[in-house]
Amino acid sequence: MARMAIQPLSAKELAETPTLFASFMGHMGRSYKTFGQLLAIYRERSKMLDAAGDRADDLRVDRFMDDMASNRWKADVVVRIGVFDGTQLVIDGIHRGIAYLACIEEGISPDRLPAMHVNC
Repeated sequence: MARMAIQPLSAKELAETPTLFASFMGHMGRSYKTFGQLLAIYRERSKMLDAAGDRADDLRVDRFMDDMASNRWKADVVVRIGVFDGTQLVIDGIHRGIAYLACIEEGISPDRLPAMHVNC
């Protein structure tokens, strides 16, 4: 079995990285969405969703953001990549990645956030 390697990932790289999600929070799609696209969908759709109606627990992104921005998140943020038909897609850590990217877009310096890594 091949060993996985953890590598740093910049916010720009994260925003452009495709995920396993083609559809998210009721936004239907046919192509895989990047973290940047998912964050835009999250910002739009999360305003219309209450916790009781959030069966997929997508609103955990807000909790993750709060924890990351307030130094309560103690571990590095790690997303995991899988390969499907030769295409690399993030398969785990998608909500954590959205939260990290949202913190960056809100002006929080990466120096104040947990380190961002990809497990590939």
